[in-house]
Amino acid sequence: MDVTKLFVAAIDFGTTYSGFAFSTRDDQIAVYTCDWKSSDLTSSKTPTTVLLDKQQKFKAFGYEADNKYIQDIIPDESMDEFYYFRRFKMTLHNERLSLDTEIKEECGKKMKALDVFCMSIKYLKEEVIKKLQSRFLSTKEEDIQYVLTVPAIWADQAKFFMRKAAEKAGIAKDQLTLALEPEAASIYCHELRLDVDKKQNKFLQTIKPGMKFMVIDLGGGTVDITVHQRQRDETLEEVIPPSGGPWGGTAVDQAFIDFMKDLFGADVIDGLKEEDLEDYFHLLHEFEIKKRSVKSKGDDNRDIVMQMSVTLMDLIKKLRGGISSHIKTTKYKDFVSVEVQRLHIKAEIFRDLFKSTIDKLIQHLRKIFEKPELYDLKNVIMVGGFSECELVQMAVRNKFGADRKIIIPDESGLAVLKGAVLFGHQKKKITKRILTKTYGIQSWPEWDPDIHPETKKIRMGGTDRCKDVFFKFATIDDKVEDGHTSSQIFQALNPNERTLECAIYTSTDPSPRYVTDPTCQRLGNLIVDLPKLKDGETLEIEETLVFGGTELLFRAKNLKTGRVFETQLDF
Repeated sequence: MDVTKLFVAAIDFGTTYSGFAFSTRDDQIAVYTCDWKSSDLTSSKTPTTVLLDKQQKFKAFGYEADNKYIQDIIPDESMDEFYYFRRFKMTLHNERLSLDTEIKEECGKKMKALDVFCMSIKYLKEEVIKKLQSRFLSTKEEDIQYVLTVPAIWADQAKFFMRKAAEKAGIAKDQLTLALEPEAASIYCHELRLDVDKKQNKFLQTIKPGMKFMVIDLGGGTVDITVHQRQRDETLEEVIPPSGGPWGGTAVDQAFIDFMKDLFGADVIDGLKEEDLEDYFHLLHEFEIKKRSVKSKGDDNRDIVMQMSVTLMDLIKKLRGGISSHIKTTKYKDFVSVEVQRLHIKAEIFRDLFKSTIDKLIQHLRKIFEKPELYDLKNVIMVGGFSECELVQMAVRNKFGADRKIIIPDESGLAVLKGAVLFGHQKKKITKRILTKTYGIQSWPEWDPDIHPETKKIRMGGTDRCKDVFFKFATIDDKVEDGHTSSQIFQALNPNERTLECAIYTSTDPSPRYVTDPTCQRLGNLIVDLPKLKDGETLEIEETLVFGGTELLFRAKNLKTGRVFETQLDF
């Protein structure tokens, strides 16, 4: 057992839905989730929406935020006095992310993303504490180890961003662990030995040492794919680097909006959002329901029928003339019709909304299955909310199911959340991971005219040196054990400096030469305090990177004083 805290609580902060779960140190497998109530349903997750007042103070989260905004604020036309954010997690899927990155709320007002994430995580953290204290009266905040989920395909910057937001939300640094979403799902499926369905429910009881299995985590924003191999000690080892892309359920939502704009005009749909935001959200909500229930070709070819609001119909009449007469002028004339405030869409057209997203997933999976490491992979597990879509299931089964088992476990939408709790108890469950970047630091070796360009030549401490040299610590595609360290000792070159900035860089190149190469990116830095040196005295700094976990640890040690500086990196 890795964790000494009484409880592990996981927060699954998703693109469309979020939730939390927990278990005790003494009964780790008994994972409890929280029920969230809306007006007409109860679910294990709540929408990832947050409502703030005009002073940017927190008002509500999830269903409560939705209801307040739609039922109270929109009818009063007081949207300008509030900030309403939804589906903002994908902001972090961006190489240019910084702690100052801003995001827009639904009416276009901007705020720092860090503050929005912080308030959301703080709310969920406080709900965790309330729920634990209601079940275990003597629970203290220091009794809880928190686990926060992040996509495996996110860049290091996004993971650091989430850690910063969580720490700002009041979670102590040593009480916080990041879990990679598909890894959490892998642990869930492996640890609980789930019965998956009547035909294939023996699979998870027969994962033997040496067997490989793929987890496809289909979330709202991203698809994350990992492959693990079970070891003799029941730990898991990564077989290929995590991969994926922005092909989650929200990509289909965007395809629906694009379809509606193509059908009636962007001015109509944008006008609906501007004139009647409540009706616009109802349209998206109804699509969400239809999206979950759509059947594969041949199973059900009845029209998909969606209610049209009075505002939408009036806008179409105003901007396009008659609704039916306009539809007859479009390429959809044989596939779409309107009958008494109801939009009828042929099933084949509705299924086409999924095509681009599913095609990208299938194309990516095809490339993965071509890897020689996966020639003996026979088991594929699909998890995440979007995995419940029958069209996605059938597409994967039809393309890859002939010689592989395609498994959708019960509660597939909760696999990441519950697996993150298990990961929090056993952080060493994943013993080896594959690096997705080359890591190194900036160095200044002595000038060598045979290998260094003139443009990199500088004079330091009476010696000609080459600036910006990439000193490599680890190489892309290296398989490293959890806790693997790589160290190097450098001299502080300027005796007059009181601090030393140690910068770390990443590259997609196995052997970058300079940190200024196009493939390189500055990841972060660590500031090391330096003592005052006597004339002629030198100072050595040992710089260490700790790999293999879900986060990268950077450490610098002053060998003169023994003082150690450590961080999960600022950027």
